[in-house]
Amino acid sequence: MTHFRDLLILSLGRGLQVLAGFITIKTATTLLSPSDVGSMNQLMSLAILGTSALLTPVAAYIGRGCLEWMDTGTLSRRLGSYLLVVLAVAPLLGLVAWAIQSRLMLVAGVGAAWVGGLVALYTVGFSLHTMGTSGLILIGQRFLYVLFGNIAAWGGLVLAVWYSNGEPSSETWLLGIFCGFLLSSLSYAFLNWYARTGVSVRSPDVPGVLPFGWRAVFMFVWPQAMVFVLWWIQSHSYRFVLSWVADIATVGLFAAGYMICSVPMQTFETLFNEFYIPTLYRALKGQDREGMARAWNAYAAAYIPAVILFGAFLVGNAAFMVKLLLGEQFQAVTAILIWPALTETVRAISSTLHQLGLAKIDMTVNVLPVVVGALIAPTLVYFLAPHEPLLGTALALLAASVAVCAVVIPISCRALPVAWPIRRIIYALALGVPLCLVGRLMGVGLGDLSESKAVVALVISGLLMLLLQYVMAKEWLREGHSAVGRSL
Repeated sequence: MTHFRDLLILSLGRGLQVLAGFITIKTATTLLSPSDVGSMNQLMSLAILGTSALLTPVAAYIGRGCLEWMDTGTLSRRLGSYLLVVLAVAPLLGLVAWAIQSRLMLVAGVGAAWVGGLVALYTVGFSLHTMGTSGLILIGQRFLYVLFGNIAAWGGLVLAVWYSNGEPSSETWLLGIFCGFLLSSLSYAFLNWYARTGVSVRSPDVPGVLPFGWRAVFMFVWPQAMVFVLWWIQSHSYRFVLSWVADIATVGLFAAGYMICSVPMQTFETLFNEFYIPTLYRALKGQDREGMARAWNAYAAAYIPAVILFGAFLVGNAAFMVKLLLGEQFQAVTAILIWPALTETVRAISSTLHQLGLAKIDMTVNVLPVVVGALIAPTLVYFLAPHEPLLGTALALLAASVAVCAVVIPISCRALPVAWPIRRIIYALALGVPLCLVGRLMGVGLGDLSESKAVVALVISGLLMLLLQYVMAKEWLREGHSAVGRSL
């Protein structure tokens, strides 16, 4: 019952966030031109770069030690240190972004003051929102987690529409979205309150408790910072390269189309991990290499097949999602969306190496794969996009993602004695093919596509996908339920 209740809370909460995200995409691509959407994505990429490199790794380290520090009564001090770091880094990143925009004009059509101010705002709001909500889910406060996640999503949407009333632009739209994160940063205060009122059940000096000294944090953070920068080059640099070899409107078209695949996949990943990661972290406590490998094997056997099935759903139904979720100026991207759907599926599978690095407290395992991706993606975009801007960019990103996955597999096996779930992957692929074909065949059979037909097709494919997900998941759900029962 506990598993079902938790899954219900997370599913409903995430469902509302997904709805807000889809309405946000539809509204943005209706109010803004492709050029404005292109500038908006460039500015967002610039904001993500600094925050991901400098603050996200620190938040990940705190998340890794959250349960242990909660037990020892030291979590509140760790959160206070993180807040000071955020408040110090935010104005610095804003100043750097202002200087870069003043000299290089990386973001097309946006003033330097807007770029610097929005980067600083994003850094504060997103960093505290992410730390607060991720901490709440780890300590079991699932309702507060989904509440603040929805405050960020719906609050950002309402404020973006309000600020854009009159003459919408990429700047005013992002101002609203980033203010939504700032509203949700109240979750950080709730997390800190729970940390302060928690009862210590063991001494912080007990061996095995994750340390929080500057050296331990730095050794964890610097590989992740490098990984995030290289990941950014692989995933976001196309927004700048494509504007150089084509134009900013093409950037907007491609970015909007790619979001149709990336937002649902990343939402699915987040929902899955919200449900499973607390179990993974508890399984990792006090384990040796073999114990870590067993915990990762169980995670991968549950996660990878689920991603494959969801990827098959995206491949088969992307055309319906474009019709439903993008404005009329962006419908031209439908023809190339099979490639972004495949790219996101392969990327999500590769992300299992990140969890392995968290298990070992050694993020250096992630460096080589993102080096490969960072070299391939912008290079291929530069050479392919001048000939076919949309298709060339899509194939370049897919090639980079496949290359990364090819590197991830042997690295993971060297890092820990893990076993990839080959049998379950084959089973998921066998189920994914008919799931994909159902969507493609409905696209042919429905003829001229309308929004109502798209809704019907998505409902049918979605129900089939949920059924197949249950078929794949019932084994590990049963094992998880038995493990919970043994621990009671």
